[in-house]
Amino acid sequence: MAERELIFLKEVLKQAKDAAIHLEVSSRRSSFILEKKPPYVEDELIELEALNSRFARLSDLLIQKLFKTIEIVDLEIPGTARDRIENAAKKGIVHHSAALMDIRRLRNTISHDYEGESIFEISKFAILNTPVIIATINNAEAYCQKFF
Repeated sequence: MAERELIFLKEVLKQAKDAAIHLEVSSRRSSFILEKKPPYVEDELIELEALNSRFARLSDLLIQKLFKTIEIVDLEIPGTARDRIENAAKKGIVHHSAALMDIRRLRNTISHDYEGESIFEISKFAILNTPVIIATINNAEAYCQKFF
């Protein structure tokens, strides 16, 4: 395996860990907002949108970039998002592939939710599934230690 792929893997892991910190902050802050019912004031909407955006970006980084890079380093041919999730499950990185598939579907919903109509439901899902993403990143980091 080439040195540049290992360097790239380290960079992607760092990006994921850094993004996870920001997602955890948004998750904590947004949980207080969701304790009350809509309508939300503008500052609350901004916070919920930040949560949803961070959640979508990190899930994309995890599935599309980190899992793909791991496959490349493992000398595998990267497949679809579903294939990546299933491969990560076989490696012990993902413990509940169905949860990751739901997260992937929500990421697609977030990226196409132009009206913001479902911000309450999306934000609740993001808060409930932030620990799944964080745990998966930690599992990926542990798996990758064998390369370094």
